Amino acid sequence: MSEPDPVAQIEGAIVTLLRRANDPRGNRQIYDMAGTDIERAGSVMLARLEELQPARLSDLAVAAGLELSTASRQVARLVDQGYVERTPDPADGRAALHRLTPAGRDLRTRLKRAVRAWFQHALSDFDERDQARLATLLGRFVESLVADPEPARR
Repeated sequence: MSEPDPVAQIEGAIVTLLRRANDPRGNRQIYDMAGTDIERAGSVMLARLEELQPARLSDLAVAAGLELSTASRQVARLVDQGYVERTPDPADGRAALHRLTPAGRDLRTRLKRAVRAWFQHALSDFDERDQARLATLLGRFVESLVADPEPARR
């Protein structure tokens, strides 16, 4: 019997992780921990807005990887829910800038805490040394993917 292929094992683990991250039932657990009924798309948009604010809708759409019309509907829903405020752009009266409201900032804080608790639970069987090794190796792996996203052509 041959040794397992580490690249295949890593690929399989990451595919499973990505499936879990996109699973509405799994996200529901995190949202329940944060005490919110927000949809995943709204949560993603809040995170992008937190990074960019104040931001124009077009910038949010690009950051979230969405069409402008889809981003517009999501932002409008967040405005209606009281998580985002829209104000005129002083540099261009035709455009608007978007910011998190205090309720939006509070929700982002609760969501980040819930995600962290979820990770801490997943890592509870790892000792500190293994956690540190995983953090180092995963960080190196992600840096490598981000630095050179195109696989070498051979």
